[in-house]
Amino acid sequence: MDAPIGQDLPDLTSLSENGAVARDHEGREIWDFPFLPRYITSNPPGWLLEYWMRTDPRLTYRDIRVRMSAPPRLRPAENALNMRRERDARRPLRLSCWTYRRGTPGRLNKIDVERVERWSVDQIRYNTTMDVVYADGVPVHLADRALAAHTPSTYPLHYFLNEGRAEIPSDRIRVAQSVFFRLSERAKQLGLTSWRQLPDSEWPDTFRYNVSR
Repeated sequence: MDAPIGQDLPDLTSLSENGAVARDHEGREIWDFPFLPRYITSNPPGWLLEYWMRTDPRLTYRDIRVRMSAPPRLRPAENALNMRRERDARRPLRLSCWTYRRGTPGRLNKIDVERVERWSVDQIRYNTTMDVVYADGVPVHLADRALAAHTPSTYPLHYFLNEGRAEIPSDRIRVAQSVFFRLSERAKQLGLTSWRQLPDSEWPDTFRYNVSR
């Protein structure tokens, strides 16, 4: 659910091509990420973008875009790539966003509240967006979720916990939960069935100022 902290990652080096440092059209060096192909389509699927961005937190959209074989003017903008990740991967799989620069609670957006609305207390407790499977009302294991029909794989409940210790949600998740509960209560007071039906005047300012996220 929350992005890993303090990962032991190898140092980044420049990508070598034909015995020389590979550079983009502006002459800047291209970083070597072993999991990235040398050339990338200008229309990569959202789930693949999400996988790449979660594999190494140092990866940026620039690292992906400079590998696209299309002319620079035909490459999708960073915001378009981010929205593709949201639409095609994070939203259907109910994934949290691991982009570090968006981790500050002060930049909370409507999408963040929509995410925590879909998570159960036990999912947050076990630090996962996988399904928590119950037997007689007691959680027994986790089951993964996929974009296509599949037989779910199962995992122990503590699979994503740090050495079995209880998960403490990040400030961003806690703030999003607090906003969700507050908006839900306000909607109830106004006789509405969902916080989503609240007028814009009832929403936090960040909802209006960060609408592109």
